[in-house]
Parts: sequence; C-alpha cells; structure tokens
Amino acid sequence: MAKQAKLKKYFFKPSRSNDDNTDNEMAIPPAVNETVDALAPDRKKQRSRAFRPVWKDTFTWLRCDIIDGEEILFCSHCEKSGRKNGFTKGATNMRTSALIEHSQSNEHILSVNTIPQQTAMKGHCERANEASNMKLCSQLKVVFHMAKNDIAGNQYAGLTELLREVKAPDFVTGDGIYRHGDSVDDMEKAIDEVLIKQLDEKLKKSDFIGIIIDETVNITVDKKLIIYAKLQIKGKVETCFLGNYDVHSGTAQCIFDKVDEVLRERDVKLSSVIGLGSDGASVMMGKRAGVGALLKRESAFCIQVHCVAHRVALAEIDAAKAVDQVGVYKRTVSSVYSFYKHSASRTNRLRQMTAALGDEDVKSLKQQCAVRWLSLHRAVEGIKLNWPALVMELHEEAVGGNAQAKGILGQIQPYCFIAWTHALADVLPVMTKLNLVFQKEDVNLATIRPMVHASVAALTQLRDSPGPEEERFQADCQNGMYRDVNVTHADDRSRQAFSNVRVRYITHLIDALHNRFPEESLSIITSFDVLLNPSRYPNAQSALQIYAEPALKTIIGHFGQGIASEDDSAQASAPLIDATSAHRDAIPVMTALRGYGGLHFLTACEVLVRDLGNIYPEWATLAKIACVIPVSSVPAERGFSLQNRIKTAQRSRLGENKVTRLMRIASCGETLGTFDFESAATHFTGLKKRRK
Repeated sequence: MAKQAKLKKYFFKPSRSNDDNTDNEMAIPPAVNETVDALAPDRKKQRSRAFRPVWKDTFTWLRCDIIDGEEILFCSHCEKSGRKNGFTKGATNMRTSALIEHSQSNEHILSVNTIPQQTAMKGHCERANEASNMKLCSQLKVVFHMAKNDIAGNQYAGLTELLREVKAPDFVTGDGIYRHGDSVDDMEKAIDEVLIKQLDEKLKKSDFIGIIIDETVNITVDKKLIIYAKLQIKGKVETCFLGNYDVHSGTAQCIFDKVDEVLRERDVKLSSVIGLGSDGASVMMGKRAGVGALLKRESAFCIQVHCVAHRVALAEIDAAKAVDQVGVYKRTVSSVYSFYKHSASRTNRLRQMTAALGDEDVKSLKQQCAVRWLSLHRAVEGIKLNWPALVMELHEEAVGGNAQAKGILGQIQPYCFIAWTHALADVLPVMTKLNLVFQKEDVNLATIRPMVHASVAALTQLRDSPGPEEERFQADCQNGMYRDVNVTHADDRSRQAFSNVRVRYITHLIDALHNRFPEESLSIITSFDVLLNPSRYPNAQSALQIYAEPALKTIIGHFGQGIASEDDSAQASAPLIDATSAHRDAIPVMTALRGYGGLHFLTACEVLVRDLGNIYPEWATLAKIACVIPVSSVPAERGFSLQNRIKTAQRSRLGENKVTRLMRIASCGETLGTFDFESAATHFTGLKKRRK
C-alpha cells in the first residue's frame, strides 16, 4: 500500500491552497491506474510453493509422500541410517535452498557414508546366519537319524565327533555345534513340533477319521494306551501316530476319557470318528460299557471292527484247543527249544551233527510263543529240517544217562510227531499268508473276504488230500525209516490215527475261520466292498442293479437314516447322507467307476472323492467313510514294539512325553531328504538362548 501511495503522489500533486476547487487537481489517467493496480501485491492471493519432480534428478535421496493431502519431503538415506532430523520426520519447506542445505549437512553426509557399511554388514550377517542355520540343520539331521534308528540321545556327542573326524563340511570346526544334553532334547522337540503341525493340518483336511487303540504295559510296568488315526486327504489314505499315553486304569471309561482328551487337543470332534479298530478285547468291544459303546454315544454312526489279524490268530488257537494232539505237539516243540537254548555244548553238538549229515538247509531252532502270530510256523520249520540230527544227538545224550534227553527223544521219534510236523508245514503257511496280508500297511476292507475265502479253499483241499510236504514225508518214510533215522510206532494203526486227527484239526480250523469272520458282523464292511470295488462288478450292465441292491440297502440303512440317542433327552443324530440321492445315483456311480477301467477299492474311493465329488456328493461322503474304517490294529502292535525298542532297561527313566516324541519321529513317513529341517531350525532357535 505504501508503494501504491507513492505512485499516486508522483502523478498527482495537490494545490498549495486549501481550496476545494477540483479544476486545480490533475486527473490520473486510467492506464496509469491499471498499471499501479497490477504492480501492487494482492493481499488475498498468497504465493504457494509445490514439489518439483526435477528435484529427484539432482537429489536422488529425495522422496515426496502425500499425507492428508499435503506434500511431505523425506530423505531416504537418513531414514536408512536411523538419523533424526527434519527430513526423517517430514519436511514441508519446498525450496531448493532447503534441499541444498540438507544435502550439505553433517548428518546427511554421515548417512551417505554409513549406508555402504550397513549394506556390507548386513550381507556379512546374512551369510553368517545362513552358515549357522546350515550347521543347525545338519545337527537336526543327526538327531532325526538317531530317533529313526532308536539311538539314545547320549550318543549325539560321539556322532558329531565322528562327523568332525571324517571332515563333514558342517562339522569341521566345533563352532556352532551344540553339545549339551538339553540342546539335543530341544532339537527333538523342534522336530516333533513340525510333525505335530503337519498332523494337525492333515486332521483338519479329513472329514472323517478312524482311530486305532490298544493297551499294554511297558518295561516299568506302566499302563499305556497307544492311539493311531486313519484319515484321508483327497481320497489318499494315511495312518498317523497320535501318541502313547499313561492311563491310571484299563477300564473302558478311563480309556474313552483319554481318547476324548487327545482328540480335543488336536481339535477333532468325536462326531467325526467313524471307525474304531481294536484287538477285540471285551473292554473295547463290550456292547453296553465297552469303549466302542461309549464312543457310539458321541458318534452314532461309528463302526467297531475287531482286528482281522487278531481274528486269524484266535482262529488258530480255537482249532488247537479243539484237538488235544496239537497242544501236545506245541509243548514238545517248546521242550526241544528249551533243552538246547540253555546249553551251549548241546547246541554245538547239534550243529556238528547237522554238518556231519551234510544237510544243505540248516535252520536254527525257534521258540513257539503264544503272543507271536507267526512263531509256530517258524518253530515247525526248524524241527522239520533238524529232525534227523535232533534224534541222533538226543540218542547220544540218552545213552549217556540224561533222563530229560531220553524223555524228549521218546516224544519226537514216533511216527505221529514227525507226520504232524510235515502236515503242519502244509497247513500253517496258509494261515501265515493270511496273517501277513492282514498285517500290511495298506490293508483295507476289500481284502478281507477274498483272502478268507481263498484260505478256506486251500484248507479244504488240504483236508481232503495231503499237501506236498506230507506227501514227500509219506514217500520217504518206508519200513520205519525216514532220512536214515529210525521212526518208532510207524504201524498202520498209528498212521490211521494221525490221518483222522489231521482231518479233524483242519476241519476245526475251517470252522474257526467261519466263526471269526461271520458275514453278519462284517455286513457294512462287505457292503462297501460290493459297491465301491469295480473289480467285483458283474460284466453285464443289467445285472448291476441286482448285484448292488442288498449292499445298497445295508449302507443306506446305516448312514442314510437318523439314529435315536439312548438318552431320551438328547436329539437324534441326523443322517450322514441323503438316502434318496444315494439310491438314485448308485447305478450311475458304479457305471462311471467301471468306465475308468482297472480300479480297485482304494483307487475307486480316490476317484470318487477327487473327480466325482461335486457330481455325486453322497457317494463321495461314503467313499471318505469307507477308506478310513480301520480293519486292523496292527499299527498299534507295531507301535508297542517301537516303544519297547526305545524304552529299554538301559533307558527306563524316559518319561511319557520323551517316549511319545521319539515314537512320533521314528514312525513318521518323512525321511532325511523330505523333512522340513528349516522350519525345525526356526522353532529351535526360538525356544530359548543357550550355550553351545
């Protein structure tokens, strides 16, 4: 305004008098007035400054962020180096001079010089961490290998020293090598944590599961309950170890409570348990108060299955009890084994006698054990191959005055004993093959019926006519001599008596198999096999409806109808499938499965779940159920064998958690090449700070 007033005074000079005459005043030209207004600053318009993109070409460290609609300047170098100034908090001064001033400041210059050092240090630290992590992974592999092979943890230091001596890359120096026993224990925990995480993910992906349980006593006389879960992921079946737990008693309620507790820890609902596999003990299979009965109150559609391998063993026991001669034979075999087991000199003489006879097939004597399913077969084979040497060695012992040898010789030299040995050498392989099939990892419900029928057919043939081993014996046993050794009581009466007993024993064995595998108790399992096993479908399409109808009624009757609760106040369980849809889609599903060609039970279930689940959801549900029903408790038996290899007399102080961890690592399907040691290393380093 002062400048404007001066300009006006320049163009207009007032008169000397105070007269108001306007004629004496000089008028201001309009053009001059416009010029004055243009030169005068506008009080309403303030000059604003903004960010110039060209600044980035000169100041490469400059960054402009828009915060709440306002442009804020930052220095990336100062931020990286951790400085605190106006350009790390955010500057609003949009002047070139401000940028120049900051670029020449001491803090900025220090930041620019510090960044390369920080980058170099970061790279060095990353390389050091990578090398340290590789060393840790190598040590985790050692611990993993030890758990897989039942090697005690106190051997870890010796193994790492061995690796150092052979100059293994990660063990050349002692730097970064853990030696304390607690570190080994923590490495086991880290590996176990990864396996548990994998297990939880698998359990979440499986809509239904089957559980396998069994109980035993360990070396320190603790009652143990082992639990396995059979699950499916996209139709692929897997059996996983859940744990080996202490239980204070062997009652059904105690076992059920522990199972419930374990499943809740894994976030598994009891209603999703669709099958229970056990050894058939009354505490498991009791109709009113067994574990299966308690489980059915929570999961109404749960199916209880008595282990098929146990059934075979029980069938053999039933037949042996019905024929006294078999029991006598078993006791004699046990006496022979005990006679030589406790004397090294006798065993040595028996070996020398076998070598002198020149027998090519030399086999040591085996112990017959009631709890070992295949032990009798091996014991019989040992007696059969060593019989001539046994008779001759026992005869020498008896002549020398050994009364026990004389008694055993009188039991194994008669015709009936050696004839029984060869007859059992024909019969027992049939039962052994059946048992071995039922002990396989991938045994499923489709295996039961055909294998039982095949075994019954083979036994029927042996009942009607002698097998190859017995025929060979009858041909070689002439005039009371067999393999140049005298056979006593080889008259026709003894031969006829043996023949009658052999037929009676095999008949009882066939009946025992029928009794242990009744069709009615396996109706649901058999029905699944009928409907989901394309290899059994009739060739004619017209016969498919007649073939499937009985099994379809059984399956829909169980899973397609609600089941009332035993408790009147509780609500009835809703059906798992829609009966109408399942019945309507039955023939189309079976036709589609047959169209794939070459499918068996498990592959058909996988195809239904993976490829046809959206089209036939009810049948996909049935396939998920069918493939997780446990038909064998063999995994539990193997688990107890693993427990006994881990917790030995020398390692009897191992606790429940430690044993369970080692069992989980040893029984997992992972290998050194497939296990995620990086995740285990991350978990291990996060446990606690430790000395190396």
